[in-house]
This record gives sequence, structure tokens and C-alpha cells, in this order.
Amino acid sequence: MTQRPDSTITCSTRLAARRLGVSVRTARLWAENGNLKAWSGRGGRPRILVSSVDRLLRTRTPAAGQGLLIVCEDDERSALAALAGSAVPAMHTEFACNGFEALIRIGAEAPAVVLTHLGLAGMDAFRMLHALAAHARERGTLVVVLLEAECERAMVRTRLPDEIVLLGPADDPQAQAANLKACVEDWRIRRGGASAMLDGHH
Repeated sequence: MTQRPDSTITCSTRLAARRLGVSVRTARLWAENGNLKAWSGRGGRPRILVSSVDRLLRTRTPAAGQGLLIVCEDDERSALAALAGSAVPAMHTEFACNGFEALIRIGAEAPAVVLTHLGLAGMDAFRMLHALAAHARERGTLVVVLLEAECERAMVRTRLPDEIVLLGPADDPQAQAANLKACVEDWRIRRGGASAMLDGHH
């Protein structure tokens, strides 16, 4: 948080979150990350600069709710981008390198789908996925976790929320892409959404 400017118009974190269409926790994360300008008011409660809320509203992506967010290490981007490009070529793809960045992006961009796996270095993957699932639930986002081996499924299933989709390994990249596309299509049908994100007809 920054020091209080001399002249400001402020609002509470709750009001900022309501204007931005995100949870209060997401608004607090944005304030801590500097995406929203904030400082501690009376009683230590954060106050948000209204102009920073307006700025964030102006810069939010117009394609919110249509994109794909991949949470992975830098050296995995090419392979996972290729998978996504084969499965859902019409979806705009963004990347996050850790769970904290993913939470911010879910709040800001409300991607249609989040794709990740359990092997992120230096992270408690299950804790991250529980946090992602909570935020995704608020935004109507599908979370897909890639498994390295089918034998992991039973153990992983017991440790994750039911709405997270587990996608097992496939014999070749084309089969894996087909499986991912089927997951997204099934989610789209259950939500009653349009097929534009899959077939490219916007």
C-alpha cells in the first residue's frame, strides 16, 4: 500500500470490489500488489483510491470470460500453449507462473478456463488449487488439472473440490487435445454457453 496522497477521493475495499465485480479478497490482493492504490485508514482499515478503481475498470480486457489462463513454469509454456492451441484455438491464452498471479488474473480477467498441473516448483499445489477453485467458483471459471499418470486420479480426487476437472495423460498430443476440448465443451454445455470460444465464430 502507498502513503496517503494530499487530496483523494476514497472508498472501502468492499465498495471497490463491488464496482469491479470481484470478491473483497481479490480487491485486497490487488491493493497489496499495487493494481489498486490503497493505504491504511482509521483503525488500520484499507482505503482505496477511487481513481485507481476507475483506471482498472477502463483497462480490463473486453474479452473477459472467453480466455484461457495457463498456470505453469516458464519452460512449460510452449508445450501447454500448443496443447491449448490444438484443443481450443479460438480462446485467447494468457499465462501465470504461480498461484498468486493466477488469483489476480482470475479476478481481473475472469477467464473461461484455467489449466494447470500438480508439479509447480516451490508450491503447495493442493492449497493453490483450493484457492483457485474458490475464486473460479465466483467467476464461473472451469479449472482443469493435468495428471502425469492415471494412477494419481483416486488420490488427487479426494484432495480437491469436486468442480475441478482432472484430465489424465493420453497416448499422443492430439488425443490429449481432444480430451481437453471435450472437457471444455462439456462445461460449456452444462453452463448453457455459446460455442464461439471453441469454434472461433465470434
